[in-house]
Amino acid sequence: MGRRKKKEAAKAEPGAPLWMVTYSDMVTLLLCFFVMQLVYANFEDPGKVEAALESIKAAFGTGSIHHTEPTEPTPAQSTDMKESAKEQNEQLVEALQSVLAEMMSQNLVRMTQTKTEIRIQLDEMVLFRPGSSTLNPVSLGLLSDVAEAVHDYPVFLIVEGHADADGTSEDKNWMMSATRAVSVVSELRRRKDESGKPLLDGQYLEARGMGEFRPADVEKEQSKWNRRVELVIRGRNTTAVGAIEKLDQSLGEQNGRR
Repeated sequence: MGRRKKKEAAKAEPGAPLWMVTYSDMVTLLLCFFVMQLVYANFEDPGKVEAALESIKAAFGTGSIHHTEPTEPTPAQSTDMKESAKEQNEQLVEALQSVLAEMMSQNLVRMTQTKTEIRIQLDEMVLFRPGSSTLNPVSLGLLSDVAEAVHDYPVFLIVEGHADADGTSEDKNWMMSATRAVSVVSELRRRKDESGKPLLDGQYLEARGMGEFRPADVEKEQSKWNRRVELVIRGRNTTAVGAIEKLDQSLGEQNGRR
């Protein structure tokens, strides 16, 4: 019996012990882990990371690659989108014109439009008393009507406060214009629907203080329009901004009457 064991021991070939196999597997997995860390650190495009993960899943037999290339809209779809955006913009403009018609006829409000935005200029006296950033009570209904007109449309609403150069200092003019813009934004945000939900999403509202550096009438330094608040309405989706011939025509007629 002792001799047989010695013979079997003599037949054993030299080599690495069996535990080295498990150790090698563990080192390989660690290497894969650090490679993936490097991938995450260097791939700025999330799509590349997803593609890499799908490739690894496919290689290990735990998944398959499902990489879908983004598709661009067809010419017909693009035309439909533009027409839909144009129709929405026309509806929004009509709603705003209806809300502001009386004050526009009194030259207290001006509205202009380009391919990218609608601007509503509000005379200082419509919203504030001279030297004050507290809203006039009579202006609350107007701002409520504007919020009602805008809330169904996918737009950004930027409120710009403007001052003239008659203040005691630039700093005070900056502060006054900014405080007035914030007052208007806060009031717009307070407008709620029947369920108590704010009409306008705060992430699509913005207040800007422009100080005295954006006069409305460059040729008239003392123009009352230099002290104003502007509501700037822009589409959230750039493909949804189109030229509105009907608005251009109506605004041209209004400016001609002035």
